[in-house]
Amino acid sequence: MDRIIFFISLFIQGIAFFIALFYLRKMPKFVGILILIVLSFMLLRGVLNPTGFFKAGISEILNLVVSIFIFLTIIGASNLYKELDRMLKVLKGLWEIDRVILSGLTPRSIIGGIKKTMVELIDCDGFGIYTYDQAKNSLRLYENYNLDEEIHKGIMEKENGILWKIIRERKYTLVSNFRNDNNFSDFLKRKNYSTLIGLPLIKKSSTLGVLVLLSYKKNYSRKEIQYIEGIGRQVGIALDKIQTIERIKEMHIEMVFALVQAIETRDPCTKGHSLQVANIAVELTKIFGNSERELELIRYAGLLHDVGKIAVPETILNKPFSLNEEEWKVMKKHPVISAEIVRPIKELGEIERWILYHHERWDGTGYPEGLKGREIPFFSRILAICDTYSAMVSDRPYRKGLTDDAAREEIKKFSGKQFDPEIVDIFLTLSKESLKRLIEKTDAPS
Repeated sequence: MDRIIFFISLFIQGIAFFIALFYLRKMPKFVGILILIVLSFMLLRGVLNPTGFFKAGISEILNLVVSIFIFLTIIGASNLYKELDRMLKVLKGLWEIDRVILSGLTPRSIIGGIKKTMVELIDCDGFGIYTYDQAKNSLRLYENYNLDEEIHKGIMEKENGILWKIIRERKYTLVSNFRNDNNFSDFLKRKNYSTLIGLPLIKKSSTLGVLVLLSYKKNYSRKEIQYIEGIGRQVGIALDKIQTIERIKEMHIEMVFALVQAIETRDPCTKGHSLQVANIAVELTKIFGNSERELELIRYAGLLHDVGKIAVPETILNKPFSLNEEEWKVMKKHPVISAEIVRPIKELGEIERWILYHHERWDGTGYPEGLKGREIPFFSRILAICDTYSAMVSDRPYRKGLTDDAAREEIKKFSGKQFDPEIVDIFLTLSKESLKRLIEKTDAPS
């Protein structure tokens, strides 16, 4: 009997040894020390046994008990460590989301940072963030990870009811092992999804949207659901901040637009010119792959590039023929005045130089400082082309506006003289239809 116990004990010790080799490297130091203490106790028992400290039967039984204890300790400690490790990752992820929210970055940067964190933390195969417009009672996709258009369409359909149920009940929904009771469930099964988790994104009394996760995994533990709910709450806070930022920006740009329109009433011939420049500049800047923040700033720069004309007498602005030398001196001050008007606005500080130098020329013959080539800020060079194109295709009291083809030819003609040749080449890739749409757009830029 003792021999059987001995071999069983030896077998369990062997298993425990190999499990220890596998798991110890993944465990914190204190767990490894605990196991070493237990193993040392076993060795001490083996040393003491020949002296008769333990009787043979008791010795082997004790050996078996200690071996089982070590085995269970390693498994338990490993599972505990994995759970602690996951909790730490979730807490770190929530902290990262907090950091992104508080960073003051652009809305797209905020949601991009949250998306990255969610991909790392959440055990799912795809997710979508949907915003809810209470006034219109409508949903729209705000952010996507690894889900196709067909899935989004099915999720957002009112007939499907999942998102609308979450919005009504304002609590998480877990759907597993889809039944073939509607086309959408059948569609998800064909895509091999087993689980859908929907979380309302709530701020106080308002439902801002819904976070939907789809997974091939059939079961989620209660703890996993709690982790996901915690992340969902942070996403709700982030979405609230993003929507607040967007509302403030809409108000700012509407106020700027109203200011520009008021100034342009002094010169009816240029009505809508600043909006045209802003629209074209944004479209052109997109091609260069600039950041969201730069797109936002070039929009403001386009709107405000001529705001300094408020200081130019109407007799000069509305003169139906060429200006004399003194009048030109007055007119050439408008970029400087525009920059001075923008300077105190902290959020728009970067565009001061863009506006100041938008009448500089590539060959150095422009104003106000005669900068040459790449001395001129990149976005000033963009504004210069957009400003000229808008002016050329617009009617004036003393001439009819040029056609798109004629305006393009003029810009091409002055490439390398008035304009940056590289930007000219990119500008000429904009389609006639695109430019026509941007010129005819009359509502406030969004």
